[in-house]
Amino acid sequence: MTISVLTVDDEPLALRRLELILAKIPDVDHVGSAGGCGKALEMIAEARPDVVLLDIKMRDGTGFDVLDRLPADRHPGIIFTTAFDHFAVQAFETHAIDYILKPVEAGRLRIAIDRSRQSLAAADAREQIEQMRAVIDDLRAGYHGRTSSPRDDELWLRSAAGALTCVQRGDIEMVTAEDDYVRLHTASASYLIRGSIKATQANLCLSDEEFVRVHRRTLLRRGSMVGVRRSAELGVRIRLRDGTEVAAGRVYARKLLRSLPAIG
Repeated sequence: MTISVLTVDDEPLALRRLELILAKIPDVDHVGSAGGCGKALEMIAEARPDVVLLDIKMRDGTGFDVLDRLPADRHPGIIFTTAFDHFAVQAFETHAIDYILKPVEAGRLRIAIDRSRQSLAAADAREQIEQMRAVIDDLRAGYHGRTSSPRDDELWLRSAAGALTCVQRGDIEMVTAEDDYVRLHTASASYLIRGSIKATQANLCLSDEEFVRVHRRTLLRRGSMVGVRRSAELGVRIRLRDGTEVAAGRVYARKLLRSLPAIG
């Protein structure tokens, strides 16, 4: 069964990545790409794709806005893609719609496409519409106004194979930048997500009381630091609880030493 797929994302590089991956998946016809909500609605009407790979956060709105504006006779299967929306995972696990965390991996996208193929063959349009409306209600509630709950400290991250891993916010000891991505480090593992250190710190509410920026590419939990040493060759180095040493940038090092006089 060949299925047609439309990709929607406001980042050209993300669209190109999806295009390259889809080209290697058998029986998939990539019918085009849209860089925003308005263009997505136009292309859904014109191309009538079976499946839409839909980003959640875009410059001219959200993926939810696209779904709200779909006409009743247009209901493609939806695979959401997003850099970091851990609050949505439970909603996707409850309903028969898939969700991929960026950076999108080839194996994970292939699984999502196969699931969509099966769903299109098994479910009628009315059932799919009901499921979609339910998921929109759940996601809008989380996206536009989350209230404090025990789950706020839980980050649900999906691997390339589709497995979900729960990471406790309190277990994050370091955040490092890797090009257009950041890596969350815990004592036992690390997890790659799309975004910047600044955006991640804001999204996860990593306060300045808990975390300190020691380099333009490194954010550290204050409680994970056990010492700081100066070296003529290596500059300022920060020793962590596990014995790892992290380099501090010159400007950040001065701020760090002023804020941690007992260690400095």
